[in-house]
Amino acid sequence: MRHARAFTLLELLVSVGIMAAITVGCVEALSVSLGFNEHLRSGRTTEQNRMLFEDRMTDLIQHIYIDPVNATSATTFFVGQTGMGMPLGQTVQPGETISATPTPTGTTTGGQVASPVSSGSSGGDADTLMFTAIGRKPSASALASTDDFETNNQNFGPQGGVSEFSVSLTPVGDPQGQTGLILRRQTPADQDATQGGYESMLEPDVTHISYEFFDGTNWDSTWDTFQQTGTRRLPNAVRVTYGLTGEANDRVFIVGIPLSDVTPANPATQTGGS
Repeated sequence: MRHARAFTLLELLVSVGIMAAITVGCVEALSVSLGFNEHLRSGRTTEQNRMLFEDRMTDLIQHIYIDPVNATSATTFFVGQTGMGMPLGQTVQPGETISATPTPTGTTTGGQVASPVSSGSSGGDADTLMFTAIGRKPSASALASTDDFETNNQNFGPQGGVSEFSVSLTPVGDPQGQTGLILRRQTPADQDATQGGYESMLEPDVTHISYEFFDGTNWDSTWDTFQQTGTRRLPNAVRVTYGLTGEANDRVFIVGIPLSDVTPANPATQTGGS
């Protein structure tokens, strides 16, 4: 009769050691996998936020509108200029550009000191957009409301028509400690591009931003419909360059303006006309 052979202590220890090594390896592989998955999820969320920001900017720019008939009206306008460094609460009428470092020798506007510079000055690419737009969607809250017109108008403000916007790193009101790209909206437009309306955070991670404007031939560093004579015209497209917190390289995207009549065959100049 054959007897079964039992494991020796040495064999048992070797088996336990092998199992322990396999377990440690599996745990490390799982940890690396979870970390990589978290990194992918974080990167995907970051890219989704950037895409959402660019989509919102694209939607704003594509709805830019100016009255092409009345060249003297300030009700509609499009201004791209250098606005960083503008003191908090600075009041600037549309078409009046502000230098990055205001000095006491400048023009006093609304109790604040400003330093006007010509629209053709070489102060770098524009970093502030001020414009009017049409065709913006009413807010979801306003659409869902069952209140009467007067109540909705009081709660949500006017809906539809021409709205006034500004996009800048310098808020008009109190930012309450927040930094980033600020969107200001006012409906209806009141012919003053730097005050009133409601401000909201468009993208908190934007550290710097600049705009260039295609005139059919070249990319211009500024654009100002108040400086144009004759028929006012919008640029063919806006090139947006921006930087984000934690990223070494800038991001760039280009948005065409549907209501512009500017083409390479029909270019525009900053003094208006074609």
